[in-house]
Amino acid sequence: MISDLMKNYVDFLFKFCMSENLSKEPAMMVYDSFRGHLEESVKTKFKQHNFHLAVIPAGLTSLCQPLDISINKPFKDNLRKEWHEWMVQGGAGVTAAGNLKRARISDVCGWVKRSWDAISDQIVFNSFKKYAISNMLDGLEDDIVYEEIDKLIAEYEKENLDELDDVEIVEN
Repeated sequence: MISDLMKNYVDFLFKFCMSENLSKEPAMMVYDSFRGHLEESVKTKFKQHNFHLAVIPAGLTSLCQPLDISINKPFKDNLRKEWHEWMVQGGAGVTAAGNLKRARISDVCGWVKRSWDAISDQIVFNSFKKYAISNMLDGLEDDIVYEEIDKLIAEYEKENLDELDDVEIVEN
């Protein structure tokens, strides 16, 4: 992604918002700290179209980006399943030298489409809610952010309690 392509993308998003009558609604774009997203000309383009830009600090994308956290794994699992099914059905075949043939682009596109279609809209919606990117500002949805934290704490406590059961306490 280069800055000129990024600016074209911002223009495209603005036109889409206009066509859907969303141009008067506040909009926020969340990006990682890749330099093509952060060049001054790109930031200016966001401001011109009334988009607020939120930047995930370097090294934190895997913790803060909804796609990385909630969506990519099931998508990749679905894609892997498509590939396995293709292999089992003999889709690859072999070259004269005995190497596996590559999948056709049309096959791969079909895998990607089916893999994405298997991701529900609700998963996408919930991932943005879970990481407080699109939560209501009145605080009514703040508990969604903490559901995962509560789950992790409960798992941690269970694991540690199991370990503590094996520890003998010795008093002086």
